[in-house]
Amino acid sequence: MAVFRSSNILANYNFPLIAASVVSIMSPVVTVKLEWNYTPSDYLEEPINLVYDGITVDLKDGKGIARIAHEKFEQNSSMQEELQDLIESRFHAVQIFNHKIFELSKSSRTDLRADGGKHYYLQVESIVSTCTFGSVDFILKDKDGNIKSDTKRERLEKQSWYAEAMDKHRKTDSTLEQLFSSYQMSVKDPENEFVHLYEVRDALLARFSSKKRALRELNITKNQWDEIGVLANVLPLKQGRHRGKTMGLLRSANSSELEKGRKAVVKLMEKYIEYLER
Repeated sequence: MAVFRSSNILANYNFPLIAASVVSIMSPVVTVKLEWNYTPSDYLEEPINLVYDGITVDLKDGKGIARIAHEKFEQNSSMQEELQDLIESRFHAVQIFNHKIFELSKSSRTDLRADGGKHYYLQVESIVSTCTFGSVDFILKDKDGNIKSDTKRERLEKQSWYAEAMDKHRKTDSTLEQLFSSYQMSVKDPENEFVHLYEVRDALLARFSSKKRALRELNITKNQWDEIGVLANVLPLKQGRHRGKTMGLLRSANSSELEKGRKAVVKLMEKYIEYLER
């Protein structure tokens, strides 16, 4: 009996605490905060603000943050995935220009409640997609001091164009997805870089059924089409496709050849995006 009475007394004293806890839990969620981490933290040359359906994602110093009204978030069950795609598109576009490996996490979610309370959701997955070369920027002005060319600004604008086009077409055009996937593999697997870069041309050939049609639709010359072929198939390079034919004579591609191959493939990708936009 003594134990029974003690239990009742404890219940009476704990009741107000339990009630307070229930009130806190029931406080409505007003904002959903999504947060991404990426490395290296200086992967982006400058802070970027991406806008999607009235939502802004701020990317800066290794983090991406979006704050979304809870009601708006709940109205779109795929919003988290769509924002993930938007950010991935931007990072893949940047990769075309800097040829660096990056790691981008899936988004973590925090619900912010009206009473200041927070509820955290755990997310541990990440996407991995040695800096191999850098770029030197310059600003060209005329005699009156007007800027005629700003290479950094032009590069950032082109990155934005790539990202927007990729986000627009990647879900509906499997060829575009393959082009970016092959380029990403060329960064992650440098020992077979030209093998992966050549896959871009292979994908375009499959898309247009013939070389003649590909040249016409992409509005490129035969020389532009053949550049990656020479590097991947003809030269005795360790990164090439036919290494068994020149055993003992293989050499590593020099920096000039690597840059030439990358630029040739990026040009093909750019022409294909222009084709999709038309």
